Amino acid sequence: MNTVVKAAVAYLIVLFVIRLIGRRTASQQAPIDMVVLFLFGGLSVSAVLGDDHSFTGAMSALLTVGLMHVAVSWLKLRFVWFERIVDGTPIVVYRDGIWDEARMRQLRMQQADIRTAARQQGLDDLDKVAVGIVERDGKVSIIEKA
Repeated sequence: MNTVVKAAVAYLIVLFVIRLIGRRTASQQAPIDMVVLFLFGGLSVSAVLGDDHSFTGAMSALLTVGLMHVAVSWLKLRFVWFERIVDGTPIVVYRDGIWDEARMRQLRMQQADIRTAARQQGLDDLDKVAVGIVERDGKVSIIEKA
């Protein structure tokens, strides 16, 4: 039972820390971001299982994390406020030539991230960009001027 409680608590803590870190997606992650995520996994396993190297302990932890994920998904569907806490909301960081520096600092994003997203969409000049939005998953959406 101790493993189940530790796995549930670890799930919630890792979820909180990942939300705290920010919105970078796998395609935008720098190598240091990957290092942090791998360390989260390793540290969580040792914290949850401790000296218990049994199959039962590992499967109990695995089942608990899976059920926690299902529970969080269900709560996100049921309560909009919970979804906003867990997934966040889209944030406009660029509109008609004006950068929202405060929001960009909050997201720990740089203008280069928005410029890169614009170039990937075939827009080599920000004068052609109406809006730059950081989506809930960290991807940057670029809306072209009409």
